[in-house]
Amino acid sequence: MEEPSLLDYLKSKLSVRSLFSHSEISTKPALVETSIGETHTPKVFFLTRLPWRSLLALILALVAQRLLEPPAENPNSGVYFYFASGCMLIYALLKKEWRIQPHRIRDDKSIDLTIHRTPLFFFIPLLFISFLAFNGNRFTSLNVILWIATLASGLLTFWLPEKKTDWESKKIKILSFIKNPIISFRFDYWKVLVLAAFLISAWFHLNQLNTIPYNMTSDHTEKLLDVNTILNGQFSIFFPNNAGREPIHFYLTAFFVKYLHTGLNFFTLKLTMALAFLLSLVYVYKLGNEIGSHWTGLFAMLLLGFASWPNMIARVGLRVVLAPVFVAPVLFYLFRGIRQSRRNDFILAGILLGLGLLGYSAFRIMPFVVVAGVIIYLAHQKFNRATRNTWWALGLLALFALVIFLPLLRFSFEYPDLFGFRALTRMTDAERQLPGEVAKIFFSNYWSAATMPFWKDGSTWVISIPGRPALDVYSAGLYFLGLLLLLYRWIRSRSWQDLFLLISIPVLMLPSILSLAFPDENPSLSRAGGASVPIFLISAIGLETLLASLWSRASRIFTKALVVIVGVLILAISAFQNYDIALKQYPEQYARATWNTTQMGEVAKNFIETSGNADNVWVVGVPHWVDTRLVAISAGYVGRDYAIWPQDLETTLTNPGAKLFLVKYDDITGMERLEMLYPQGFSIYHSNPIEGRDFIAYIVPPSL
Repeated sequence: MEEPSLLDYLKSKLSVRSLFSHSEISTKPALVETSIGETHTPKVFFLTRLPWRSLLALILALVAQRLLEPPAENPNSGVYFYFASGCMLIYALLKKEWRIQPHRIRDDKSIDLTIHRTPLFFFIPLLFISFLAFNGNRFTSLNVILWIATLASGLLTFWLPEKKTDWESKKIKILSFIKNPIISFRFDYWKVLVLAAFLISAWFHLNQLNTIPYNMTSDHTEKLLDVNTILNGQFSIFFPNNAGREPIHFYLTAFFVKYLHTGLNFFTLKLTMALAFLLSLVYVYKLGNEIGSHWTGLFAMLLLGFASWPNMIARVGLRVVLAPVFVAPVLFYLFRGIRQSRRNDFILAGILLGLGLLGYSAFRIMPFVVVAGVIIYLAHQKFNRATRNTWWALGLLALFALVIFLPLLRFSFEYPDLFGFRALTRMTDAERQLPGEVAKIFFSNYWSAATMPFWKDGSTWVISIPGRPALDVYSAGLYFLGLLLLLYRWIRSRSWQDLFLLISIPVLMLPSILSLAFPDENPSLSRAGGASVPIFLISAIGLETLLASLWSRASRIFTKALVVIVGVLILAISAFQNYDIALKQYPEQYARATWNTTQMGEVAKNFIETSGNADNVWVVGVPHWVDTRLVAISAGYVGRDYAIWPQDLETTLTNPGAKLFLVKYDDITGMERLEMLYPQGFSIYHSNPIEGRDFIAYIVPPSL
């Protein structure tokens, strides 16, 4: 047999067959017989296992979003890159390089329809009596007791108790612990990881909460005044001031002030909403786990937890963050209730839906989201007993939502104009003429809201940074990829969950989109806040499926470590950008847009502590300056107004003791009047880093 030449040997090493004949997903290369006649195991060429299509899809999406960010703001190039990213993602999906996890299979059992008849006879009359008792826009001891009794009788009627086997297992554990009270600790890395993710989210929301943002607005004045009425014994159901507001935030703040002694101030307003949002992250994790996997839940909790969008609308101390707070638990119990045919989950979803309706007006769209979800589910199922019972479960959900919503429902019957004032003035010509054709405005608003995560988040400086996308670069890129992934999976598997998530986003944005009379108020991070939950959930799906696909192709410890590093880097860079947005850019632009009433309040507070007289403080008014009530609130006196006009300064002459007058730095008329009335006084100039925010403290010593 002729001995092979050197050229033959090189051909055998570089032959296409020896490089690419093995399967892409094989972890062990096949044995190849060379021309020399010996068995040889070739080395795997790197590009055959590198998921370059998936990585390129991600990179193109990130480049596209970076082109849409300020200061670049190049929409044409951004769209081109996003199109290329989408094409590459589809290519990776068709090549089965990017893999999507299948949904959990629904249980075949139908929802139990049995009820307990005895408490039903109490529940029905209590429902009507409670409704009638909530008259006059007041919570009273009687109607609250009736309300609680209605809920309790409803739970006794429809709640299914746990199975006896569950109770028996718990009983056995309790008895064994009593006999042998030994506590064993087992390290669970996953629980530690989830706890770490939650603590990171908590740090983002609680860090510098007392100073970011620093100054209040007039809306905060109205909030604190309403909380003060609660503390003084006036328990309103709906607070009509400032276009009307729902009650949850006011009573939660009053609870913190009275029992936790946090003070009736801006910090307490912010703290209550920050803690409420952090509590909802537990349900974000559960919802992600229900939709995808436990990794989906973890990534959703992290991405939403350190995102600037919910951070800003929670930090501002208004009730607007309550929309996403209640969206997550309602969706979780709805999804799990449908999948496992758990009647109790529908009841819990109804209770939380009702609570959300007591929180923020934008949440009023949530019942439509729930109904849309059930319709989408039923449209994807065969018509059988199990699906028929879902309608009954939806009715049960609506019934318990109605029970919780009873106080506001009665208010809406008594005062329909006040209850619907905000919505009517935005959707109709009740306050101003519509600036164009309804259809044209609607579709223009829809486009602005739909592109908000990638392009512009609106012009409301109180809760956003105007002119930038609602999402950071990485969250937006992953959201785009996640949208395509869900659409692809729905086309292939017709999973109702995917279609529901896709449709829920524009529906949850409707409170912003329907601002037809004031299209400049759209998009709005607050009114579209409920959509942040499915948006970040889709971003998490994009990240989880990407890393899972990379992990499945990593055959060695080194390559698996690279996948971990990629995931950590994506999350770390995203967190860093959100930190810059929420904790650096946001407070800077917020300070430029607000008056320094906190600084003025501190000056007033120091004077009062020195002189001991809170009645001898005034703010000399000029048009378009500070809200003088905020100066009093910042000094610790909620309900006072320190305003006085220059022509009324003579009225202060009769007040004994030292006096303090706060004057705008360029108010020459006010200073001349004070120097004429109080020649013995002296002035202290207070500067501020923001131009135009300086003021003068004119102090009059006590007369001898």
